[in-house]
Amino acid sequence: MHKDSKLTYEIPRFLSFIELGYMLDAAKIADAEISKKITEATGDKNDITGNTNATRQSLLRSVFVGAYAILEQNLDEILLIEKKRISASLSPSDLKDRGIKRSIKYANTVLGKNIDQSKECWKDLITLQELRNHLIHYGPSFSNDREHESRSMKFKALKYVSLRPMICFNLEQIEDIFSLFMVCVDDFNK
Repeated sequence: MHKDSKLTYEIPRFLSFIELGYMLDAAKIADAEISKKITEATGDKNDITGNTNATRQSLLRSVFVGAYAILEQNLDEILLIEKKRISASLSPSDLKDRGIKRSIKYANTVLGKNIDQSKECWKDLITLQELRNHLIHYGPSFSNDREHESRSMKFKALKYVSLRPMICFNLEQIEDIFSLFMVCVDDFNK
């Protein structure tokens, strides 16, 4: 029997968190290939290493941004399932907040949860949201204005990212971010 090499399984939205595992596997495979390319490079090693590492950072930043979107989708889907379960008239989209902050606000005010945003995991997650927004709107670099300097100092304090001086990740940091996401989702579901 011939197998279709392009067969892809779809994951229901409420299970979208599974996508993080696929993303991490893909990042590991790509990282191994990138490392191999650097090791086997001939010619101007510095030039090849610099360009290849730029490729690695582009990939890892994309993994981070995509993973954050998956987290937001997962929290939104949890809210919609709970909204339907309790027949709430107010929807998450009725709130003016967006992203993770909207999810927390809805969970606390409509669903009666008590998500404590002063916990370290939520503080880190909100800072990662700022990092994600910076990447989306400004890219991986920082300008010399006060706002960017302040962000740079805040991001530098995170274990989840390296500034060289631009925003960079390694696989261990991506794994730590995914672990943080799991801690937050577990706390969200209490």
